[in-house]
Amino acid sequence: MDSTRTLSVSAGLRLALHALVAALVVLVLVRALSAGTPRGYLGAALALAWALAYALGMLDGARRGRAHGAEVGAGSAPPTGRGTRGRSVAGVVLLSLIWAAAAFCLPEAAYLVFPLFFVQLHVLGSWWGPAAVVASTAVAIVAIGVQQDFGPAGAIGPSLGAAVALLIGAGYRALARQAAAREELLAQLVSTRDELARTQRLAGAEAERARLSRDIHDTVSQSLSSIQMLLHAAERSADPDAARALTRSARETAASAQEEARAIVRALSPAPLATQQLGAALLRLARTEWAAVPVSVDVPDTQGLPMGVQTALLRLAQGAVGNAVRHSGASSIRVTVGLEPDGVRLRVADDGVGFDPRTAPGADHGPGHFGLASMRERVAQQGGTLELDSAPGAGTTVAVWLPLAAEGDDSDPEEAEQA
Repeated sequence: MDSTRTLSVSAGLRLALHALVAALVVLVLVRALSAGTPRGYLGAALALAWALAYALGMLDGARRGRAHGAEVGAGSAPPTGRGTRGRSVAGVVLLSLIWAAAAFCLPEAAYLVFPLFFVQLHVLGSWWGPAAVVASTAVAIVAIGVQQDFGPAGAIGPSLGAAVALLIGAGYRALARQAAAREELLAQLVSTRDELARTQRLAGAEAERARLSRDIHDTVSQSLSSIQMLLHAAERSADPDAARALTRSARETAASAQEEARAIVRALSPAPLATQQLGAALLRLARTEWAAVPVSVDVPDTQGLPMGVQTALLRLAQGAVGNAVRHSGASSIRVTVGLEPDGVRLRVADDGVGFDPRTAPGADHGPGHFGLASMRERVAQQGGTLELDSAPGAGTTVAVWLPLAAEGDDSDPEEAEQA
């Protein structure tokens, strides 16, 4: 049961208590008027004074409850400070004294003790409240006995009312404790939810940083390396025409790197795939970035291939060929793509110096090996597999298999992370 439910129950109890007070005061007035005695009139006047004090306490409690942002019980507000508590206790003492005087004037006024029980329990707390209820019960029994002779009938009513009030008060306190516990639990859950959201945001930011690092390595970094190699080759070339061709390739590679950088910033598809298919994009890279080494490209029509898969294949090819151009010393590189019913295969093979994959440093052992780690992460994101076949002096082959997305789903998982 939450705090809203508790406040609703509290409001219902207060309304019932106010209705009971009104009914009992009317009963006392009717009885006093019908008796027509000075003592009865005095009792009626005291009952009206008691009702006025009760109403003033109720209004004061409601005002203080609004000031503290919470509703309060009938007759008084819950103690919120020394001055407030003293005023509340004084109000209860005044109500009790007026009631006792009225009870000794009219026996019917003694039954005003029942709503008084709840005020005492609410204001005086869990120890003094029950003590005041017991004392008021004894006063009510004596007042009724003095006016109507002592007997079981005069004691049963006040005693039964006291027992009911004590039980209701205990139940209400238990309900309030339960609501407070639930509020605390809810606050903890909200705090945990906020912490989880913060953690997820941090994880998303970390994943985005990793994605950007892979994209920058596979595009801009590879292009800059290619530009350096092309310019070095142009400087060493004795043929002016060949040097101009290499310089032109370097300039085209720089323009392509600029397009890639802009595409990364805009979080769009790779620039080479914006206006052409995968095969054409790879052929363009072979003529520009990879011009330092002969690169052959064999790619079928990929028009129906999801853009996310084409993006991954392009990045993987850039990474694999870039590594081969920089590190393998190959005289030729071959890039092939094969379509299958449930996936697509990429194969990048070179005839370079090769290496032993078992002794090669891992991704955490230096910047020169980030490319392979980046490729493995990208393949894992796509749910595919990567196989590396290499040996010293025997060249290197990188084989990648990527599953095709479900029909109609051409989203890029990396772009989905950003969304």
